[in-house]
Amino acid sequence: MLSVVIVRYGEIGTKSRHTRRWFESILMNNIREALVSEGVDFTGIEARHGRILVKTDKAREAADVLTCVFGIVSLSPAMEVEADMEKINKTALKLFRRKKRELNLERPRFRITARRITKEFPLKSPEIQAKVGEYILENEESKVNLHDYDIEVGVEVMEGKAYVFIDKVRAWGGLPIGTQGKVVALLSGGIDSPVAAFLMMKRGVEVIPVHIYMGEKTLEKVRRIWNQLKKYGYGGKGELIVVKPKEREKIIEKLREMKKEKYTCVFCKYMMVRHADRIAREFGAKGIVMGDSLGQVASQTLENMYIVSQATDLPIYRPLVGLDKEEIVGIAKEIGTFELSTLPEDEIPFIPKHPVIRGSWEEFRKIYKAVFGEEPMKREC
Repeated sequence: MLSVVIVRYGEIGTKSRHTRRWFESILMNNIREALVSEGVDFTGIEARHGRILVKTDKAREAADVLTCVFGIVSLSPAMEVEADMEKINKTALKLFRRKKRELNLERPRFRITARRITKEFPLKSPEIQAKVGEYILENEESKVNLHDYDIEVGVEVMEGKAYVFIDKVRAWGGLPIGTQGKVVALLSGGIDSPVAAFLMMKRGVEVIPVHIYMGEKTLEKVRRIWNQLKKYGYGGKGELIVVKPKEREKIIEKLREMKKEKYTCVFCKYMMVRHADRIAREFGAKGIVMGDSLGQVASQTLENMYIVSQATDLPIYRPLVGLDKEEIVGIAKEIGTFELSTLPEDEIPFIPKHPVIRGSWEEFRKIYKAVFGEEPMKREC
């Protein structure tokens, strides 16, 4: 009897055969990286019939680690036995009894879910379900209930083997990191930007984190946030890049002289994107990620986002643009960044009392030219 983890994926299964194999290969590499990084021993990883099987004596521990690997929809620690009804029944009963003890139930309700992934086994799925259910009823005080059950016993049969399991652990889904290229993600110490980076990682993107320096307290906070995000980053774990902008004081002083302090936030974000643009080109990244949510603050109106977007020729991805604060906070709590994002940080003394809400690109250009002596130009590809 061999201990394994059954790994199930979703979107990957919709790809063409050649593309699916490529995705599976990257997912298996990311699984391998996760297990090695967390010190979980395993003896093999293989893709078979829309499943990935991880052979390990530490199936439960491995499943806990692999829930953070993007591309995985669900996992089940399982026992592999020969596809023989006697062995399937005995294994199912053993796992059933273990779960019954864990739940401390005297007469649990249960159901059996069986699937023949390959069809060489002589019994059909309903017949397997009936036989396993009958065997458990004969040997344990229990009751079958297909809809309101305490325990579900799963059986998957393929290529002469049966995989019997009790638990089906939900994972994040998405696509394996490394399948969709690289992006630069601007990380502040706030709630939104880590969630934006996370959502891009979930879509298979390798994130290069960039923080525009505001002070040591905020920097330490952002380092902790990135360390939390890296728990989901198997397949691409870049180190945090910190930029200390030299032009900030010049911009703030000039805006005060011109009595245009209301454009301070827009100018700062514009320059952030310029720095991100430079780093993106150095790393061959295909875009910049920001945590903007439409209308949430003054710098995130359509007009002001338009101005900020002129700082680069690269695409700017804003995965939170249509989410409200409650939705963003919900994701932040689920991924473990919310508490970190609400830690104290350095005060920003140059935020204006009345920031511009609907900035004008033409006015911004004039101010920019007064500050730098030249027109604001997008960087050439």
